[in-house]
Amino acid sequence: MTDKTESKNNYQVAEYSPSWVDRLSKWVNRLPGSSWVYYLGLGLLLFILQVLTLWIGDIIPNGRIDPAQIFLAVAIPYMLVLINYFNEHASKALSKMRSALKINDKEFEILKYKLKTLPALPTLLAGLVGLSCPFLLETITGEPYQIEALQIFPIAFFVFRVLYLILWWVFGTFLFHTIHQLRQIGIVYTQYTRINLFRMKELYAFSNLTALMAGSMAFLPIGFLLVNPVTTWTDPVVFSSVVVIQIIALGTFIWPQIGIHRLLVTEKERLLEEANTRFEAMILELHQRVDKGKHEGSMDLSMTISSLQTELNTIEKIPTWPWQPETLRILITALALPLGLWFIQLILARVFGS
Repeated sequence: MTDKTESKNNYQVAEYSPSWVDRLSKWVNRLPGSSWVYYLGLGLLLFILQVLTLWIGDIIPNGRIDPAQIFLAVAIPYMLVLINYFNEHASKALSKMRSALKINDKEFEILKYKLKTLPALPTLLAGLVGLSCPFLLETITGEPYQIEALQIFPIAFFVFRVLYLILWWVFGTFLFHTIHQLRQIGIVYTQYTRINLFRMKELYAFSNLTALMAGSMAFLPIGFLLVNPVTTWTDPVVFSSVVVIQIIALGTFIWPQIGIHRLLVTEKERLLEEANTRFEAMILELHQRVDKGKHEGSMDLSMTISSLQTELNTIEKIPTWPWQPETLRILITALALPLGLWFIQLILARVFGS
């Protein structure tokens, strides 16, 4: 009863109710066992539905499985489970940053609610925008928008059409969730974080989450290309699309951390200016003593100058991006992998095709 009351109070203070995907995630999380099992079961059910539809309609021979069916079955639960996982990871990341946040416990709970909960109406609109995409594409191309393996048979077309529209609905929700959560992370960093260059570890809490978001966003179109033999990496349009998506994915990682980066740069410049002012003063003092022939205390003054030099070097080396260097390297490597595969495929095609 207490948890329900606290949740209700959070809704009221946050001024919005949870979206359908948040209600779904909470319902799945309340079921016995791991939530992953239920999302996996959903993917299996969608896959079986597609296969049986094609087999019963004699569209493909019994026992044959088209790879595109796997993508359509996996993509929907994949995005739902990612939303659930990102919410849990965001909550844990915020808790790790608790000591670096300049807020009280009540404000912390409200911030956590906003970080992991989507507003109902905007989420609904985002789903509708996603749902409108296939219709928009149909209007532009003049043809029904469908995956290449889909054949125009009444029952099969209806089943695949409905699943494809659901996929776009969930995709619109997934994109909105990503944008919402990244924006909230940026707000946490810029409005509620206590800036301290000597305590950077707490600020790394969200970097793994944003890296996972970037990687998962890039995997969706790449996954479709891998299971769809009709589309090829050598197609300039396909290749350009993948490059654009990889750039957007990298931006997903960097965007929410730009604000805190600027604050860290400002703080670093302030500390360097203070240290340089003291360093200049000590150098001037040393020169005055040398000019006047006063050598008493020169050793202490020299040690002070050396200490200030060490301080300047230390401050200079402090990073101003809230992530560990290896996190960015791993992400860039993962995003560059499809381009490497494309290059290898292009070389092999030219060698063996000639």
